[in-house]
Amino acid sequence: MQTFDNLYQQLINWHKTKHNFSATNVPSPLSESALTELTNNILLPLSEKFGAITITYGFTSPALSRFIQRNNSAGTAPGLDQHASCEQNSKGSTICKRAGAACDFWVQGFELNMHEVALHICQHLPFDKLYFYGRHRPIHVSVASQSLRHLQVMQKSQSGRRIPGKKAFGDKAIVLAKEL
Repeated sequence: MQTFDNLYQQLINWHKTKHNFSATNVPSPLSESALTELTNNILLPLSEKFGAITITYGFTSPALSRFIQRNNSAGTAPGLDQHASCEQNSKGSTICKRAGAACDFWVQGFELNMHEVALHICQHLPFDKLYFYGRHRPIHVSVASQSLRHLQVMQKSQSGRRIPGKKAFGDKAIVLAKEL
């Protein structure tokens, strides 16, 4: 099982292996609180149940978000995806209206069976949104003050773009997760 500090640091420092971003990626106090909730209520229980977690996309401060949007924005949606947590843009508006916090992650040993992890989340953890990209892809999961328990299965269009497929909320998300 991983520690809180290990998982939290991964949420903040995930970008260091993916982006040539030299500024700091420091959360505001509100974002820090949401990231703590994500770590305590989702990541730690998953690590306890399944093993080592690797964050592939975590918290994005306003500066990191701007950097990503300028340099490598494919597949990102800062206004929707909760990676910016409770951060505000330069105009003082919240970047993601949903607030909360999100991350994308793998579980070591489940790289081809992430559907098992998704099912466990839907059955047992207080998540807000879960985007499922496939059994062999990282899972996107978020927390928010009012958890929707929304499972969104993502598909690829003929052009290769990710598009929403089936979705379900609450207990119906468990039923859908069993089909993954």
